[in-house]
Amino acid sequence: MKEKKVKGTVLNQTKIIFFIQVLNSFISGILTIVLPLLMKERNLDIVTIGLIFASLPLIFQLTRMSFAVVSDFLGRKLFFILNGLLAVLSSSIYYLSYTPFAFLLGKVTEGTKSASLWAVNRAFLLEKSGKKRKTLVHLRTTAFVSMAVGSLLAGFLIVWIFYTNTVMLCILIGAVIVPASLLLVDRKKEKFNIRQALGHLDLRNKEKTFTIFVLLYFVMGLSFGFKSGYVFPLFLSENKFGTETIGIFLGAQILLAGLSLYLFTKKMKIEKLILLGGFLYSVMLPLLGFSSGLLAAFLLVMFGVVEGLLGGGQEGILLKIVRKESYSTDIGLLMMGLHGGTTISLATSGFLIASWGFAAPFLLSALIFVIFYVFAYFHLKE
Repeated sequence: MKEKKVKGTVLNQTKIIFFIQVLNSFISGILTIVLPLLMKERNLDIVTIGLIFASLPLIFQLTRMSFAVVSDFLGRKLFFILNGLLAVLSSSIYYLSYTPFAFLLGKVTEGTKSASLWAVNRAFLLEKSGKKRKTLVHLRTTAFVSMAVGSLLAGFLIVWIFYTNTVMLCILIGAVIVPASLLLVDRKKEKFNIRQALGHLDLRNKEKTFTIFVLLYFVMGLSFGFKSGYVFPLFLSENKFGTETIGIFLGAQILLAGLSLYLFTKKMKIEKLILLGGFLYSVMLPLLGFSSGLLAAFLLVMFGVVEGLLGGGQEGILLKIVRKESYSTDIGLLMMGLHGGTTISLATSGFLIASWGFAAPFLLSALIFVIFYVFAYFHLKE
C-alpha cells in the first residue's frame, strides 16, 4: 500500500512538471512568432534584432549554470516558482517595449526565466523516475508539441486581437505557473557546500568524453545560432508570407519535430540519430537558403524532421555522460558550450543577413554542423 502511494505521488509530481513545461513552451511558441514581427513593426532593423536575440542564450546560460549548481544542494522547487514569476515579468516588459533597450531588458528577463526552468526540469524528473531516456524524450516531445500549438495560434491571435493583447495572453498564462509550482514536493535539502559545488564544475574531475562533448556542444551551438531565434520568422516574412501563414508554417515545423523525436528515438540508436540528423541538416539548410516562395516554406516545415532527430540525439547524449550526484551541474556545463556558441553566431547573423541575405548564415551553419556530427558520431561509436 505504501509503495503504491509513493508511486502515485511520483506520478502526480511528474504531471505537474509536464504541466509547467506545457505552459512555458506554449508561451515560447507564441513569442517565437510575435517578437520578431513586433520588433519589425516597431521599426527595429535586422542587425539590432539579431543583437537583442543574441543576449538570450548568454543570459540563459550564465543564470542556468548558477541555478543548476545551487539546486543540486538546495532543491528544485524554488526555481519553478521563480520561473512563473519571471514568465509574468518578461511578457509584461515586452508589452511595454518600444525601444531596443526595452526589448533587450525583456530578453534578459526571458533568458533568466527559461534558465530557471531548464536548470531543474530534467534533474527533477530524473530524480523522480530514474535515469530513463524515455522520460527525457517525453519532456522534449511535450515541449515541441506545446510550442507548436503556440506558434500555430500566434499568427491568428495577432490578426484577431493584435500584438499587445497577444502578449497580454502570455502574461495571464505565465501567472498560472506560480500556483502550479507550489504543489511540487522537493527532495530533502542539503547544506550548500562551496567546495563540493566547485568540484562539480571542475572539468578536470570529469571523464574525457564529457569534456570532449562540452567542446562539441559549443560547435553545435555555433551552428544553431545562425538559424535560431528571429531568423526563420523573418525569413518567411521576407518571402512575403503573412502573419497567420508564418505561424502555421513554423507551428507545423515544431509539431513535426516533436512527432519525429518521439517516433525515431524509439527505433534508432543515439549515434544513428546524430548521423542521419546531421547529414540532413547539412543538406537541407543550404537548400533552404537558396529557395523562395512555397518551396522555401515546404523545406522549412520539413526541417522539423531534422530538429526531431537531433533533439532525440541530444537527450541521449545527456543520459550517457551525466552523473547522478550532479545532474543539473553536468547538464548545465554541456549547455554552457551550446549556448556560448549560439550567442556568438546569433550576434553575427544579423550582419550576415543584412550584407548577403539569408543564404549566408544558413550555409555557414550547415558547414559548421558537419564538424559536430562527424566527431560526435565517432565518439559515440567508441
